[in-house]
Amino acid sequence: MGIRDNRKSEFWEVTAEGEYAWDEAVAGEQISEGTRVTLTGEFVTQHTARKDGVVACRISIRIDEDTLVDVVLTPCDFEERFDLVTGTQYTITGKIATSPSALPRHESSCPDCGGVLRHQGLVDDTEGLKTAVTSLNVGDHFVVCDEIHRAARGSNEKTDDWIPRERQSSPIPRGRYVCVDCGSDVSDYDLTREHDAEPMLEMNACAAPASESLGLAVGGSRDATNFRENIHEGYVPQPDALAYEGLFYDYRFPTTESEHTEDALFTPTFERASARNPVTGEREVYLSVGLDSSLSSSEFERPPLDVVAVLDTSGSMSSPFDEYYYDSTGTRREVGDDEKSNDTKMEAAAASLCALTKQLAPGDQLGVVLFDSRAHVAKPLRDVQSTDMDAIRGHIRDVRAGGGTNMGEGFDAARQMFAEMQPEREQRIVFMTDAMPNTGTTRSNQLVDLVADAASEGIHTTFVGMGLDENAELASDLSAVRGANHYFVHSATEFERRLGEEFDYMVSPLVFDLSLSVDTEGYEVDGVYGVPNADTEDGRVLDVTTLFPSPTSDGESRGGIILVRLHRTNIEDTSVELDLSWDEGDGVTRGTRVAVDVPSGKHFDGSGIRKAVVLSRYGRVLREWASWARSASATDQTGMVDDWVGARRTQNEHERGSLPIRISDSYAAVFRDLRVHIVSESAEIDDETLAREVEVLDSLLEHAEEERQRQ
Repeated sequence: MGIRDNRKSEFWEVTAEGEYAWDEAVAGEQISEGTRVTLTGEFVTQHTARKDGVVACRISIRIDEDTLVDVVLTPCDFEERFDLVTGTQYTITGKIATSPSALPRHESSCPDCGGVLRHQGLVDDTEGLKTAVTSLNVGDHFVVCDEIHRAARGSNEKTDDWIPRERQSSPIPRGRYVCVDCGSDVSDYDLTREHDAEPMLEMNACAAPASESLGLAVGGSRDATNFRENIHEGYVPQPDALAYEGLFYDYRFPTTESEHTEDALFTPTFERASARNPVTGEREVYLSVGLDSSLSSSEFERPPLDVVAVLDTSGSMSSPFDEYYYDSTGTRREVGDDEKSNDTKMEAAAASLCALTKQLAPGDQLGVVLFDSRAHVAKPLRDVQSTDMDAIRGHIRDVRAGGGTNMGEGFDAARQMFAEMQPEREQRIVFMTDAMPNTGTTRSNQLVDLVADAASEGIHTTFVGMGLDENAELASDLSAVRGANHYFVHSATEFERRLGEEFDYMVSPLVFDLSLSVDTEGYEVDGVYGVPNADTEDGRVLDVTTLFPSPTSDGESRGGIILVRLHRTNIEDTSVELDLSWDEGDGVTRGTRVAVDVPSGKHFDGSGIRKAVVLSRYGRVLREWASWARSASATDQTGMVDDWVGARRTQNEHERGSLPIRISDSYAAVFRDLRVHIVSESAEIDDETLAREVEVLDSLLEHAEEERQRQ
């Protein structure tokens, strides 16, 4: 056997310390052909063979006194290794492979010669490997080496376990076979019938690789930066780039002492408001839920973290950060050599990922996946303490972009890396992308299902959006999943600053499945703000998948509010009951019920709900304008539509094209009224931070004036 075990009934597996130990409990475990593993053992001997112009090397690694593992150094990458020292510990990274003679046979015969068919395996997928294996006399199962280096044993010795992309072998095709007699490559289609999926192989031994109360904030978007940056650059933003929870998270809201005495992480508070909307002239009624917590910052400690960073290296990532990869017709911009090295999305993503690695604790584990049309595991999960992090950051900065965008395969590769990890640790995928998939799994609902399935296993996801043309709609859908959130990077420096303030919070969901029911005969729910993809059921219920801890300073926390707008249906009944329930991750459902009387006339219970109301009005107007501007982009001023589809139109549903800002006279008038309202409310609540939205309106009004002058 290539993996030899003198005690046939026992297996070995990775322990919490990263070593290998015997464990009878895993006997009979099934391992897929092509499974990636990392193992450490003592170098014993090597054997080099030359056949048909292929030079191959097999080394033997002793895991313990009873177990030897055959490792084949990939042909064309290695010849005989003279630097390997007998008795020295080495770490091997590679894939489980099966000798051609041991691969399962298929019941059908070769359609070309009638010979015996066997399943195609890793030996067929790597150039020269089949020839090397037969000449090296390896056993039935062995490891094909991607990387070999001395194991880090001393406290001063670090491991650079980066796996260059060019050494990655292609994935094993499913449903493909090889004729033992004539060597023909045969597919399921050739056999005109369905066959079982990729075979599983059973192995005789296996390797597997200051004390202020915190606030809470809803998962989903963490800012509205993409929306503002698009306007600053003269583009019409996507409406979903102005997610209400992201807009609220850009601001701080007062925390309130709660009367909720139960020892619970989440202690909701409630406020009321009633005022006339100066833009529409309608009287509006609001209720807010303050997302406060009984947990103090000194008590909060995030759990140990296993994080896999998934980095989009597709062609669109080579474009400048502040420009679109596609124009309004769907034609791809040609990125010149002079642009590729200046503030590209790829460079911003690499710099942001390097900044993220600096937030990890010694006991945390980091893995890295690169993806374009295919996924590549560039760094297996390993603890930070034994990893040469400076070398890893150097490799990350050297990554270059090119190819298609297969988000599904990139996500799957990351998810598989958690298979052997400890469930009590926080497991998180940090997915850095412009979210424009164009190959593999591309449907939004399928991608959401991938993220949701991982979340059901305790693997949560943070999406980091890159570039002005990031697909905000897809990012919004994905980050609404349980345990997920979303950040937009407009500069690596700003992202690094936010990581320093919020990293422990962004990877530590605390409360799940918050449900809010509004019970009243006098009102119906007319809008919900501060919740990703808010969807009321019969106008009565909303659901929030996740609450994260929120940084708090001077009695204010970021984004700690949900706002509900009510429409009066019965003048006589002004009472409303709110029923809340939630899960704090311990399997226990908690809840509270509160009755409030809706005020008449102009009224605000506090500055928090007043700020949320003005931001919700601002958000409604700007989102409506962005939808109008994008839908009107193909229609000229006379109402005529140019529906010609050019030969170079390559844009799919996820690839966003640039649209220059356009503003009608009616929207310009609305913007002026809204500006006056925000300036007035900013003075009333003594909050100068609202000036950033005034600046956005000023920019839009400047565009409107320029457009008026051109006409």
